[in-house]
Amino acid sequence: MRIVLRFLTGFLVLLLLAAAYLGLTGGFGLLREAHTVVQMLATGMELLYGLAALLALVALALRHRWTLRLLIVWAAAVTATSALAPWVWGGASWISGLEAAVAVGVLLSAVLWSWLHLGRRAGGPGTLR
Repeated sequence: MRIVLRFLTGFLVLLLLAAAYLGLTGGFGLLREAHTVVQMLATGMELLYGLAALLALVALALRHRWTLRLLIVWAAAVTATSALAPWVWGGASWISGLEAAVAVGVLLSAVLWSWLHLGRRAGGPGTLR
């Protein structure tokens, strides 16, 4: 069980590193191009998930009690961005954005739930204080 928990934690760290980099660089890059309210909202969500990922990495490393809360904010921002981006920036229908959001939300929920559940059983990083 500890091996699975370590794998999930490593996977989560890789996801957070990628999200921090992509969210912050992509968000700051799109600031100049965001002209409509929904484009600004999508850009804000992208910056939020980048910042939340960075803060969650620090909290995870310190085993801080806010780790789960930051991970939830990160997952919600990634899910919102996945809903908005295809519609706002890609010109796809809003249904495509909804489908993307459902897929991303289910995947991130499964990863976070597994990490938290296994961590509680093993007394590891998923444990809430």
